[in-house]
Amino acid sequence: MRRPLALLLLAAFISGCALVPPPHPEHAYYPSPRDPATIRISQTLHRAAEAAGDDPDHYSFALIQTSAIKAYAAEDATFYFSDGLARQPQRHVDALVAQKVAHEVLGHAGQRRALSLSITAGFALLGFFWPGLGLVDFVVNPIVVRAFSREQQLSADQRAIEILRAMGHASPRRVLAEALRAAAEVNPPAARFFEQRLLATEPELDDRLAALEPLEAGPRVTTRAPGPVLSRSHGDGGGRSAPRPRDR
Repeated sequence: MRRPLALLLLAAFISGCALVPPPHPEHAYYPSPRDPATIRISQTLHRAAEAAGDDPDHYSFALIQTSAIKAYAAEDATFYFSDGLARQPQRHVDALVAQKVAHEVLGHAGQRRALSLSITAGFALLGFFWPGLGLVDFVVNPIVVRAFSREQQLSADQRAIEILRAMGHASPRRVLAEALRAAAEVNPPAARFFEQRLLATEPELDDRLAALEPLEAGPRVTTRAPGPVLSRSHGDGGGRSAPRPRDR
């Protein structure tokens, strides 16, 4: 019993300084505007933003140098997509991009930041009356915020269904479920220990798939024509430049 508790406290303390995601993921890079992967992600992001009823001109993105299938939605409509994701079938790219656009239109990044700050402020206030109690924030904050993040993932999955349908997918639930399974096959296995699951930012795959049920009967897809490219190099015409990751 002492070992799991000690591991939980250590993991929570370490993660307490990283409640809000860093400015950019590790190995993020500025993509070439002429690279096929850049064009593909850019066109998909443009279509997803329009399908969500948002302005794609406010969106920008960078790529992540990894074969894993990863995607992140940062604040200020900035997204990060991995090289591995860009190599997936188009229907899977649509699904995973739409899911991150769902996070943006639902305001999830700002909600997590506000929750984290409110918990910290609450424990800081209690620390004036009970000295030392403020240190509990390093344990409670990551656990609460990451549990909230898991709920946001499920909410974004549901919003992504609507976005995919507006993008022209006749079976959006099935498309998203297929994309999640494909990503799970490529990415490292999920955490097995209780302490790791408690601090995970995403629900387990089975929980996400169960929330998508019932799946549609047919996998047929009709996709609209792609929109203009969002990413460009400085000096080129049209579109918006992808964000240049900060120096690590």
